[in-house]
Amino acid sequence: MKKVILIFVLLLTVAMGLLYFSKSSGDITHTFNQVASADVRYLRERSTDFLEDLQFKDFDKAATYHSLEDRKTVDIANLIERLFAVKPEFLDIRRYEITSVDIDRSGDRARVMTHTVIKLLNTNEIREPDIILYWRKDPKEGWVMKLESSLH
Repeated sequence: MKKVILIFVLLLTVAMGLLYFSKSSGDITHTFNQVASADVRYLRERSTDFLEDLQFKDFDKAATYHSLEDRKTVDIANLIERLFAVKPEFLDIRRYEITSVDIDRSGDRARVMTHTVIKLLNTNEIREPDIILYWRKDPKEGWVMKLESSLH
């Protein structure tokens, strides 16, 4: 029984150490606050929704993450073609994951790092691009994606 408790305490200590050193600021309180932040959860969910919309080629829905003003001119298909260097109709998004969410000190800007696995249809080519989605907090609309900067 003592060995089990000792191993548990040792593993917990190692985990806390890794968490502490994983942030460049070294502020463990800040790390825990970000993990528990409602904004971080919201950005993670919305970014996942966005990637799912791209996966199912629902470009109209994918455009809704922009501000109302940007929605008038956004062309998701064209932006995706520039990012992946492939026409959207040949793009098959197989998997994606959110690897991290960072919010700046002001709380008004964020970036969401993603890892995506795509297949080019009619070929055997598989690519694994890492994509950063940039977000800003609009006083009227809440969090909106700055997709044009994300997909350049």
